[in-house]
Formats: sequence, C-alpha cells, structure tokens
Amino acid sequence: MNKPILITSLDFELFWGMQDGWKLEEYQENILGGRKAIPKLLKLFQKHGIHTTWATVGFMFADNYEDVQQYFPEKSLLPSYDNEKLSSYRCFAEIGKNEEEAPCFYAPSLIRQVSEADGQEIGTHTFSHYYCRENGQTIEQFEADIKAAVAIAKAKGFHVESLVLPRNQSVPEYTKVLSELGIETYRDEENDWIHTKVKINAIKRILRLMDVYFPLTGQGGYLPKKEHGVWNLTGSRMYKPYFKPLGFLEGMKVRRIKKQMLHAAKNNLVFHLWWHPHNIGVRTDYHLKQLEDIFSYYDELKEKYGMQSMNMREATEYFFER
Repeated sequence: MNKPILITSLDFELFWGMQDGWKLEEYQENILGGRKAIPKLLKLFQKHGIHTTWATVGFMFADNYEDVQQYFPEKSLLPSYDNEKLSSYRCFAEIGKNEEEAPCFYAPSLIRQVSEADGQEIGTHTFSHYYCRENGQTIEQFEADIKAAVAIAKAKGFHVESLVLPRNQSVPEYTKVLSELGIETYRDEENDWIHTKVKINAIKRILRLMDVYFPLTGQGGYLPKKEHGVWNLTGSRMYKPYFKPLGFLEGMKVRRIKKQMLHAAKNNLVFHLWWHPHNIGVRTDYHLKQLEDIFSYYDELKEKYGMQSMNMREATEYFFER
C-alpha cells in the first residue's frame, strides 16, 4: 500500500435496524428524514468525490411482501434467536405492502437512485439485519441469510461483494463462509482496547461515547488484512449524530475525526468512516454542514498527501493489486 485511503460506508437499513429496540412511531421521523437526506448526501458526495458503500438490508430491495418472501430461507433456517424480538421477520405482519405504504421498510427506488450516482456501491447489510453473536442462532442460519441477501440483490441487478454486519458483530467462524458466497470484504468493529478489553456493556457504551470527543483509543488508521479469504476493512470511526447533553463538544467531535484522517494521510493508512442515513434524519442541515466540513478537509488531504476516497469494493480491488 503506497497511498492513504478514506473509505466511507453507510448502514442502509431504514427501520429494520431499529425494530428490536424502538416502536415505529418513536423513530419514524428519523427514518423518513433519512430518506429525504439521501439525495442531499449524494450531492455532497459528488461534490467532493466521495465513494461510498451503501450496505443495504436485503428486505429493502423488494417491491412488496410477495416479492421479498420468495427469498426467505426455509423455516428451519430462519434466525432462532432466544430473544424473539431480534427477528425482523415478525415485522411483516404489521407493515404496509410496498414502498409507498411502508417507506420505513422498503426502498427499491432509493437503492436505484444511489446506484446511479458515481462512486456509490450497493453492498449488503445481510438479508434480515442478522445478528451473528446473539444467542440461539446458528452458522447455518447465517449462511442461509447471506445467500438470500445475494440472491435478492442479484435479481434486482446488483452483484454484492461488500458486507457490513449489523452491530459489527463478526465471528471468525462465520467469516469463513463469506468468500464461498461471493463476498470479498466486510467491515469489522473498531479494533481498540474499549472493544477488546472492556466486558461490562454499560461501561463500554460510556467509554465509546467519550471516545467520540476525546482521543481515548488513538488514531484509528490501519493497514488492511485478509482473513479467511475476505478482506477485513475495519471501521475506524462512526460519525455520531448530534447528542444534546454533549452538544457543547460538537466541535471536538469533528476535530477528532479530522485528526484521525490526518494521521492516516501522513502514514499511508486506511481511515474508515461510517454511519447510518437515519442518523442525520433530524437536524439534517446541521449534520450535512459538519460532513461538508469533514469532506472539505479530505480535499485538503488529497491535495497534500494524495489521499484517495474509495468504497469498499474499490479498496478491495486496490489491495488485490498490491
């Protein structure tokens, strides 16, 4: 590797990623706002030449329920979580039939719009927003889920090669099956002491939040590695939305990201920035202004250090050539 790379990826999941913890009426504003923000994001990406992977939940490719159920794994291979609320399949009985009636669940028109923009890759966020580390599910069920994700994307004209696992819940045994299914790369969770050493979830959440503003875990740049036949493009930093109790630290949040980008640029490393569209579904203009600031800084790093923006597929192709 002889040049620094900025990778950007989005967890494109609508309400599928929130259904196990929120009621739709509680979070609908964010989801619908996120839909409206996507054309603005695409415009921003085009302005600064930002290439992005949109890791898309497989359910969202479908035109309607009759369409999506064709790709369901057989009943024995549906995720058998101990906590039944984790299974997104339970939502279908309560939502509308298509994108017009259920815009928080279906998104074929948005997927097409994203795919038509330069530098934007349609990847997968699994078929059903599958959780790899939750009790009760099995590796056979995970494999069936990824097969379904690949199949529905292919039927809609997309060859998915990049994967983002929900909650970044990777498991070494599970990643072994990915290359057999056509997946070339995935995004793992941050490789830092908070994620690897802190076992108490409440403390981990607090430390992760503080790390958004203060350099608790260092710079986040790295050299990618291949694991079990697929490239691990670890996340470096999630762009966190405005958090009112710590709103006075917003400037520090952006400076933290910029310093990490600068470190990667100076040392020919990868820096992987990610978030969800619904994160900017409220206070959209505010968040877009921050992202504009971040990507304007990328322009400076590109000019000074040769930093290059790549989506996950492009980065994988680049590493294969090295």
